[in-house]
Amino acid sequence: RWQHDDHPLPPNEQLIIYELHVGDFTGGPGDETGQRQKGRFSGVIEKLDYLQALGINAIELMPVSEFPYAHSWGYSQTSLYAVENTYGTPDDLCRLVDECHARGIRVILDVVYNHMQQDAPLTQIDYNYWFYRDNPDDPGLDFGPKFNYEYYDEALKRFPAREHVIGAARQWVRLFHVDGMRYDCTRAIRYYDLLKWIADEADWTAGNKPFIDIAEHVPQDPTIAGYHAPVDAAWYDDLGWQLRTTILGVYRDGRDPFNTGELLRLLDPRRDGWESAYNAVTHIDNHDHDRIMWLLGAVANTFDDAAFRRMKLGAALLLTAPGLPMIWMGQEFGEASPKTMDRQPLDWALLDNDRNRALFERYQRLIAIRKANPALTSPNFEPLLNLRDRGLLAFKRWNDAGNVVVVVANLKDVYAGDFSVSGGLEDGVWREQIWDYDAQVQGGVLRDSLAESEVKIFIKQ
Repeated sequence: RWQHDDHPLPPNEQLIIYELHVGDFTGGPGDETGQRQKGRFSGVIEKLDYLQALGINAIELMPVSEFPYAHSWGYSQTSLYAVENTYGTPDDLCRLVDECHARGIRVILDVVYNHMQQDAPLTQIDYNYWFYRDNPDDPGLDFGPKFNYEYYDEALKRFPAREHVIGAARQWVRLFHVDGMRYDCTRAIRYYDLLKWIADEADWTAGNKPFIDIAEHVPQDPTIAGYHAPVDAAWYDDLGWQLRTTILGVYRDGRDPFNTGELLRLLDPRRDGWESAYNAVTHIDNHDHDRIMWLLGAVANTFDDAAFRRMKLGAALLLTAPGLPMIWMGQEFGEASPKTMDRQPLDWALLDNDRNRALFERYQRLIAIRKANPALTSPNFEPLLNLRDRGLLAFKRWNDAGNVVVVVANLKDVYAGDFSVSGGLEDGVWREQIWDYDAQVQGGVLRDSLAESEVKIFIKQ
């Protein structure tokens, strides 16, 4: 029985997404979730007050369709329609969605509509009817039996694979009341018209409530998202690679960590080919990459206070930039485990450490700043300072109602000292939001100082 269907939910442009894996979200060290609830939908429900306190307003569940193993990320499924039994019952998933809605948190479901698990029932019933006998994809995109969306059944006058997938999309929205879909590996789906058809059907089923369709399209292609495009938004990989490199502070994957001009360019999605900032899902970590805290030690040889300074730098840039920010579970308190597809529950005991707790509180503060200042959810972005030799940059965010925010960052882990920023800044008192003090703009110039890897956020009073 749905109790909270009428609770107001945030519109797409205000989303702050938290990606999580049901099986690994609970049950780790320091977790007080009930023993029978660990790794289940009911365990996630027990953590919703934590997520509400963090401030996020959407969760993105990695796939929850039935898979054949005791533990999986869910991308090799045996059914598009069945709920994974190790996570709980269909009613348990409904309760999770309902409890999220009670807290004003939307639920986005990660779905896989390109392929299925090798021994899925449809492969046994009639392989050639549902799937390509020979997968036409490049080997790097061959993840299992691929739906043959081109096959047309002359007898039934329909495309069976297309209708099977669209029926599944409708079911998750109609029965489970989810508020969005994240489509896995859309480059392998290939057909923009088919993806738009699926997304449109999901939107139509959702009715008048907020709904978002997100693509994971790698390598990045901004044309997949937009007003007339197949989906509303897609993962913004170019910015993700640059942010990870900047946080690490070392040259990596052909990127310069302190190239302030390139970072300023990528912080504005429109300058990287996106139709709008609202079409770009920005991120530092996600399930496909090694965690940034792990990389700080393994790649950048950076630990302790310096590592946490770099983490806070990345968090501030992510949560003050245009776009729809996404956080990978545990990122907010410095989970440092390497990437693995084996069972690896979050280490909740980290929150007992002063540095990890302070990182969580910084994320909490930055999210609150973003939600309280509509300039930070607008698409407007203007660079104000670009000092590559010092690793300093600044940018302005604003909206049409007069809300103005200036962000100044020191990308290097050395003391920067004094800086000055100008560019249409109104004289008067500006409040710094992280350390909570007043600064003066005189003659259109803001002057202050920055410590190692520090970001400051100023808002006109």
